[in-house]
Amino acid sequence: MRRAAIRRSFVARAAASMTILALPLCSATATATANPPPIQAATTTAFQVPVRYVAGCRSNLFMCFSPPPLTTVTPTATPGEPGAVTFAAEHPTSTWVGIFSCLDVSVNWRNLTTGAVGTMILRQTADYTRPAPEDRCQYTPATAVTGSGTIAAIAAIGEALRPDLYQILVNPGLGTFPVP
Repeated sequence: MRRAAIRRSFVARAAASMTILALPLCSATATATANPPPIQAATTTAFQVPVRYVAGCRSNLFMCFSPPPLTTVTPTATPGEPGAVTFAAEHPTSTWVGIFSCLDVSVNWRNLTTGAVGTMILRQTADYTRPAPEDRCQYTPATAVTGSGTIAAIAAIGEALRPDLYQILVNPGLGTFPVP
């Protein structure tokens, strides 16, 4: 019986000693300064799923006798000022620019945090100073005030401009990204 009492007394003294030693360490009066939040550089996010479509013609042109190529456009989103994002797109791949020009890209976005919605159109800009025809189709960037939060965006192609052309959207583009 005596051994149990000694053991309990020893454990109690050890716990009391640790508490007394820990008090000065825990209650240090050193002033801690918080590091300022890092300034995030504008990072461009490519849409995780690019826009893919087929565009061709319904007339008797020689080029209309072959199947049109599958065209891919990858929109991007770059957060700028707080609550704003700039949508852009690189030139499409495998397009028949000489005959069909390039198609506008519409971006429908929704702020998942606030519920705000909007639509931006990336207009085609023909740049004939570039040597290769596939590099001539460029898009004008468009800035949207989305508000801060997580943005989900869906991109698709615009309407056919002439009645002798057709276009088939294979899959719309999809992207999610944060906006400070």
